[in-house]
Amino acid sequence: MDFKEADLPGIGKKFTVRTSYNQILRVIIHLTGKRELFIYENEDEDEDSIYDLELTEEDASLIGSILMGTYFKPEQEKQRELILSKLSIEWVDVPKNNKLTNRSIEENQIRKKTGITIIAIIRDKNIILNLGPTEIIKEGDTLVIVGTIDRTEYFKKEFNLNE
Repeated sequence: MDFKEADLPGIGKKFTVRTSYNQILRVIIHLTGKRELFIYENEDEDEDSIYDLELTEEDASLIGSILMGTYFKPEQEKQRELILSKLSIEWVDVPKNNKLTNRSIEENQIRKKTGITIIAIIRDKNIILNLGPTEIIKEGDTLVIVGTIDRTEYFKKEFNLNE
C-alpha cells in the first residue's frame, strides 16, 4: 500500500492511496468539510475517474466507522478490542526531584513494584526504544508506560507522578 498527502491551497487536502490490490483511491477533504472520493485505474490525474462519490462530514464519519469495524467486527477484532479495553498506554512526565531520577529501571524495581513496563523514554527530542534494565531515568524525561489501567494508576501514585 502506498499513501501520499498534498495540500490544496484554498481547497483543503488531497490524499492518494494505492491499495494492496493496486487500485488508486483519491480523497479530497475540503475546508468546508465536504469529502470527495475518486477511484482511478492508474495514477494519471488527467484521466477520468472510474467512480466518484461526494460525502458530507457526517456521511464520511459513518462510512469511516463501518470501515474501522465499529458496526461489524470479525472475531479477531473482538479479541483485540477486549485486550485494548484492559490495556493502558500513557505518557508520564518525570518532574524535578522525583525518586525515579538518576536511577535505572532496575534500581527503581518498576516492574516488580508496580507491574507496568516502560516501553520508551522521550528525552529532549530523542526517543529511546528497546530499553534495558540499566537505562537511567532522568529529570524531564517522558516515560511511555504500558500496563493495565489500575497498574498504571498505581505506578503514577507510587512514584508521585500524578498530573
